[in-house]
Amino acid sequence: MRLSKNVLVLLETAAVAVTAQDCALPSSYKWTSSEALATPKSGWVALKDFTNAMYEGKHLVYATTHDTGSSYGSMNFGLVSDFSDLGSASQNAMSQAAVAPTLFYFEPKSTWILAYQWGPTSFSYKTSSDPTNANGWSSAQPLFSGTISDTSTGCIDQTVIGDDTDMYLFFAGDNGKIYRASMPIGNFPGNFGTSSTVVMSDSTNSLFEAVEVYTVKGSSKLYLMIVEAIGANGRFFRSFTATSLSGSWTPQAATESNPFAGKANSGASWTNDISHGDLVRAGSDQTKLVDPCNLQLLYQGRSPNAGGDYDKLPYRPGLLTLQR
Repeated sequence: MRLSKNVLVLLETAAVAVTAQDCALPSSYKWTSSEALATPKSGWVALKDFTNAMYEGKHLVYATTHDTGSSYGSMNFGLVSDFSDLGSASQNAMSQAAVAPTLFYFEPKSTWILAYQWGPTSFSYKTSSDPTNANGWSSAQPLFSGTISDTSTGCIDQTVIGDDTDMYLFFAGDNGKIYRASMPIGNFPGNFGTSSTVVMSDSTNSLFEAVEVYTVKGSSKLYLMIVEAIGANGRFFRSFTATSLSGSWTPQAATESNPFAGKANSGASWTNDISHGDLVRAGSDQTKLVDPCNLQLLYQGRSPNAGGDYDKLPYRPGLLTLQR
């Protein structure tokens, strides 16, 4: 059968349009999982609280560590082209701990940001022009100087995200609440101040910690929040969506039987916990863009048989890949 040149052009255009089509977030998630991707180097018992960004076409991962004693620390891995290479990548300790790190490139000021907890203020940040150098960051600067009540941990597990006009800080408190603060984007990097707003409230186990917020790639403005919960079968993530970072959040996949990611849908055989981690972003900047067509979660998992002191649980990195 012969096709005219015009028909061929139309068919090629349609094929390109289909190829470039955005994907919607599923209402029910199903993942495949890697095995544990890396083990801690000598002196450390855990690698956890992962954050990741692309740098010069490769994955850059920062994480929290815990030693054989009582101390938390932080580190980065050497750059990898594929997360399966983390096991052979260098593990580089930071001389000053940046626990529960958040890594991103702040495009308006052309600088890398590493935000973290347990610094001089409730949350702190450092800047760098070379984020691959674990010890090349600036001195600590205040990111948030406020406090919260009804919590045994204080402010923990910050994340930072921006839209066109403002920057937002979200964080948890192991108390069933998620908090938010904001500032004009022109004032960032800087201190979000001392005040915060509770944006979600539930039982402690339902909104526990490890909040992350992302911009969802697509034609309509949509944001995705994931929060770690404690379930009957281990740690899992619940998801919520909003149309504005300053708005309200709607549960999306938010039960243990239908979670964003957990034992019920992870496909992981080496861990029940799908715990503190970071979605693999489509870019590295402050918008924290994720692509539902290619959704992956770098998470912390552990052997179900491991017990004892929480701080020393043998968490390891794993990777979930969404099945579509």
